[in-house]
Amino acid sequence: MPSYIWIQAIMVERKIQVFFYGALMSSDVMQSLGIKRRAFAPAQISGYELIIGSSATLVDSGDGIVYGILANLTHTELKQVYESHTSSVGLAGYVPEPVLVQTRGGKVVASLTYIMPEVENAAPRPGYVEKILEAAKSYGFPAWYRTHIQRFLPQSEERVA
Repeated sequence: MPSYIWIQAIMVERKIQVFFYGALMSSDVMQSLGIKRRAFAPAQISGYELIIGSSATLVDSGDGIVYGILANLTHTELKQVYESHTSSVGLAGYVPEPVLVQTRGGKVVASLTYIMPEVENAAPRPGYVEKILEAAKSYGFPAWYRTHIQRFLPQSEERVA
């Protein structure tokens, strides 16, 4: 009678590329959502413009450029991020969209990003735009782009990036 050897396979969850452009660029925010600190790559996408209301989102803009980070996350981590963040700041309306992301080194990578199709015209919550500005500065995004983000600060909070 043949003997069978059972090998326990260790399932490693595949990571996917995700482009973040709002407060999720902040490593502090990601850590607060249970994502371990790791290196994220500064990157950009074309054909969109960043707008910030109650949340950050992207709108179609033929010659627009949006800077952000390219992250490798598992589906479990993505679910964790969006479920945790949804309960704290209301991300329920975001939907995944495929995009082509260009890294600083010029490599083009297929990625997902999350966009809110219905933009709420409301003021950002306190400290939200500042988190995005802080991340933009730490990743070395161009001054013109940081100035674009500053436009979403309440008038009394505007400062030079």
